[in-house]
Amino acid sequence: MKALILEDEIIASNRLQRLLSEINPDIEIVATFTSIQETANYLFSTAVQPDILFLDIHVLDGNSMELFKLLDITSKVIFTTAYDEYAVEAFRKNATDYLLKPIKKDQLTDAISKAKPTNTARIPALPEEQYKSRFLIRFGNKIKSIKTEEIAYIFSKDKIGFFFTKDGQKIASDYKLQDLEEMLDPQKFFRLNRQFISHLDSIDKIKTHNASRLLITLKPAIEEEVIISTERTRAFKKWMDGEVDSH
Repeated sequence: MKALILEDEIIASNRLQRLLSEINPDIEIVATFTSIQETANYLFSTAVQPDILFLDIHVLDGNSMELFKLLDITSKVIFTTAYDEYAVEAFRKNATDYLLKPIKKDQLTDAISKAKPTNTARIPALPEEQYKSRFLIRFGNKIKSIKTEEIAYIFSKDKIGFFFTKDGQKIASDYKLQDLEEMLDPQKFFRLNRQFISHLDSIDKIKTHNASRLLITLKPAIEEEVIISTERTRAFKKWMDGEVDSH
């Protein structure tokens, strides 16, 4: 089994790692972190989620329960904490166990036993192209989670990708449009020009512009003029008509 540890006390983290190696040497600690942001970044970027997350509740940058708001947690979760008042909330998050510090070896053994995957053989998923259903947006020291279905359009200016949501929020990010093109479903999103990627539902009005170009009005409204070049016009019309070209 692969495990991740979120613990901001080095002594407690080392002790937990030692206990795990004594209980089951086959448990591989793939990462240890001291903050929610580091943990969220890792879980967001890794292709294969750990089997178990050992989460301290109060860490350097807040309450680890925030991870459940930022990400879809699919791993088994064992909370390790000095506080007993979060037990109800923990089990509402489908926690496998809730261990109070100092952690006892026999209790940890039982928790690991509960977290072991069943022996039921998994049916391999059919290969298919996957597009992101959620973005963990990082800008500076801030992190925000947004569902793809909430995105109206993305606007790039001064090397900053601004996510505009359907309810009018504007969220700065360090994403580049060329990278986002590969992450978004081309049936729903289209690269209008160098600055804009828009969701189909956010195309409000289309007008002809000089030289066979198109002038687009987006919703929510934005001050910047959105023009589709002559070269992109044909592909855009096909996309609007339900015919999807590759990006």
